Amino acid sequence: MTEWEYAKQIIETIEQHGGEAYIVGGAVRDYVLGSLPDDIDLATSLFPEEVMALFPKSVPTGIEHGTVTVIIDHHPFEVTTFRSEGSYSDSRRPDHVALGVTLEEDMLRRDFTMNAMAFHDGQVVDLFGGQHDLEERIIRTVGSPFERFGEDALRIMRALRFMSQLDFTLHEQLRDAASALSHKLEQIAMERIAIEFEKLLTGPAYRKALAEMVELGIHRHLPNVTTELMQRVQQDERTPVNAVSGWALFLYHAKDETWLLPWKRSNAIKREARALAELCETGLDVMTVYMTDEDTLSTYFKMNGEKDRSRELKRLLPIQSRQELKFNGRDALELGARGEAIKHLLLDLERRVISQDIPNHETVLKEEARRWLQRAGVS
Repeated sequence: MTEWEYAKQIIETIEQHGGEAYIVGGAVRDYVLGSLPDDIDLATSLFPEEVMALFPKSVPTGIEHGTVTVIIDHHPFEVTTFRSEGSYSDSRRPDHVALGVTLEEDMLRRDFTMNAMAFHDGQVVDLFGGQHDLEERIIRTVGSPFERFGEDALRIMRALRFMSQLDFTLHEQLRDAASALSHKLEQIAMERIAIEFEKLLTGPAYRKALAEMVELGIHRHLPNVTTELMQRVQQDERTPVNAVSGWALFLYHAKDETWLLPWKRSNAIKREARALAELCETGLDVMTVYMTDEDTLSTYFKMNGEKDRSRELKRLLPIQSRQELKFNGRDALELGARGEAIKHLLLDLERRVISQDIPNHETVLKEEARRWLQRAGVS
């Protein structure tokens, strides 16, 4: 069964017990655009306890907001009770949630018209012109954009993210509100902003979205972002293929390896982004191929629009790691090396083997080590 067939099964079960249920949100948007996404959310007139009573395998994942996760054949689906929301005093979460409202009231709380549609029995329920806006390739809020962005300023970043992903245009009133309220982004957790920014950077129209951010002055409320930096990234011919490569372009053009720190990304992301930025600076030589992991090399080729030769280049190396070097610290000690001299000796031999100046052979390496130590005045 497909995800949509499982979702239909959930809807039928709810309806058999007197409730209403619909597929909602991004899945409906993507369906109207011509695809069948696997990530499907549902909304229902039933309360969470009633939903859980119908489905033995269900988890109260967000029950305070009316959400339970229903699991069918190991496939999870978020099922949320129709709800309306109060004011957002913290610019993030509603102060209170009211369950048991109508579908229309539930759709009213959503961000954009294209995300405020529902799907049931082969029909799209479109109360706010979402299909028209998709046809016109326009991003428009449900109701006043000043109200929607005032409730949650992250929606400004979401609008730009969808602009990049779909290559759409922002509605003029939405642009005005985004510009006027962009300072509210400073109240939003950086992790939430960074996730939206990463999705923006990997969209096909990311240059267009970055230009819009500058045009509206939104970038001024993001850490370490200047107009000049945004323009340099836009003009770079390389294309981000994932979040890390997007960050790498900013690191490369910022010329500051600490640039990413206030964005609160993981150490793994920061480490790989720095490695990619360095590759953008130096290009590839045999030592950078040796010192860079295969996944990072693969990303480098892809963001440059080149054939991925990462595996081939790695395979051509004489050794894959220091552990394969036929000379180690114990050998260096036997020759009289001590302390820092051991580290520098091993690094020199490693580089020369990688560059194929000398073979990775025990006898040769031991003789080269003796010569190195003699030159260093160690023996």
